[in-house]
Amino acid sequence: MNKRKFELIPGVDNCAGEMKVAFPIEEYKNRLTRTRMLMEEKGIDMIFATAPESMNYITGYDCVWHRVNSPAAWFDTMAAGTAIHVDHDDFIHYDLPDEEGVIKLTSISRNTRLFYDTPCDMYGKSYIVTTEDENFKQLTIKNLKEEGWLKEGMTVGLEFGSYRPNYLVFSEMKERFEEAGCKVVDATDVIRKVRGVKSVLELQYIETATKICDVGMKAIYDVLRPGITELEVVGAYTQAQCEAGGEVQAIANMVRSGPSRSWCFHIPASRRKIMLGDPVGVDLAGVYNRYHSNQCRYFSVGEPPEKFAKMYSVNERIIEIVKDTIKPNMLASDFLKEMQKFYEAEGLWGQQYWIGGYEIGIAFPPDWVGAYTYDIYDDIDDQESRFVPGTVVNYETGFGCIDTLMFKEDKAIVLGDTTRKLMVKEF
Repeated sequence: MNKRKFELIPGVDNCAGEMKVAFPIEEYKNRLTRTRMLMEEKGIDMIFATAPESMNYITGYDCVWHRVNSPAAWFDTMAAGTAIHVDHDDFIHYDLPDEEGVIKLTSISRNTRLFYDTPCDMYGKSYIVTTEDENFKQLTIKNLKEEGWLKEGMTVGLEFGSYRPNYLVFSEMKERFEEAGCKVVDATDVIRKVRGVKSVLELQYIETATKICDVGMKAIYDVLRPGITELEVVGAYTQAQCEAGGEVQAIANMVRSGPSRSWCFHIPASRRKIMLGDPVGVDLAGVYNRYHSNQCRYFSVGEPPEKFAKMYSVNERIIEIVKDTIKPNMLASDFLKEMQKFYEAEGLWGQQYWIGGYEIGIAFPPDWVGAYTYDIYDDIDDQESRFVPGTVVNYETGFGCIDTLMFKEDKAIVLGDTTRKLMVKEF
C-alpha cells in the first residue's frame, strides 16, 4: 500500500507573526488574473517579470535592494524575478537565499525557487548552487521546463523597458529563452497597463499618502528660517513623514532655493544656506505601502521677490480650473484643451514650463514616474486616452505647482490640503 507524502513548510514559526502584505489575497489573485487575461489577448504564454513594481504588484514582494547597479560578478542574479503563465492561476518567484526572509515576510508567494551564487551552505541550509555550466538564468529556465511552464514554440515576454536588470543581463535572458525554442517579445506594458487602473483599496492608500505629503509640507513651513540648509529641510520633512507612518519616496531630496536655483526642478538638495527673501521649492511625495501622492509647492523665507510672487500666484486659479474641469472618463485631450483655453485667456500661454502629468502609483527608487504620461503639447488631439475610474495622475501647472488627481466612479478630485498660495514665512 502506497503511503501519502506529506510535506510541512519549514520556517513558518520564524515569520508568521511578522508577515505583512498590503492587500487581501483575493486582490492579488485578481491582479494575476487580469494580467493573464491581457497576456492571452496579446498572445503571450509567459511573462518573466523583473521590474520591482511588477513583482510588488503581483506578489507583494517589497525589497529595498534590487541589485540594479551591482558589480559585474553579481550580474547573473539580477535575473531574479516572477514567472507568470497564462494557463496557471499562481506564479513562481525566483530569487536568492539572501531574500528568503523578505519573500516570506512581504509576499504571498507559495512557489519560490532559491538559487545561490555562493558555493557553500549558509543559514544552516543547503541551496541549489549555480555553477560554470548552469548560471542563475539557466537554472531558472531548467526549473520552468521541469514545472511544465516552458515549452518549445511558446511566446515569452520580458520587461525590456524596465531599468532592471541591465542590458547585458536582459540580452542573455533573451538568448537563453530563445535557445529553449521560445519567441521572446517585449512585455513591458502588460503589467503596467493592469496597474494603471487602481482598486478601491489602492485609491485609499494613495489618499493616505496624500495626507502624509501634507504633513511633510507643514513640516517644511515650520522649520524654514534664515540659515537653514536645503538638506536640513529634507531631514525635517523626512522625520515628520516617517512619524506619520510614511515611507521614503522614490525620488529623493528635491529641495531647491534662491533666485536662480529655485527654478532648477531636478537639482538635489544641497548644503546651501537659505537666506531672507529666498524662494524655496519642494517637490515631494507622500508614500504609503509604496503608493505615492505627489505635490510641489513653493515657500518664501521673508518677503519674496515681487516678480516671483506674481508668477507663482497664478497657481491657485489654475488648480481651481482643474477642479472645475476634471471628471471621470474624460478624454485627456479634452481636459488639456480646456486648460489651454484658460492659459491663453489669462495671458499665461508661452510663459509656462511643462504642462501635463503622468501616472502615480507603486514606485521604487530611483523614480516615481508611472507607466504613461499626457501633456498639452503632444496629446492635445489624442482621442483614446481617458481618465477612467481608478486612474491617478499628477498635474504640473507649468508655474511651479504640482498636484495629484484621482478619478473615481462618481467624481474626480484634486488631492491634498496644502495651499497653492506661496507660503511666506515672516521674520
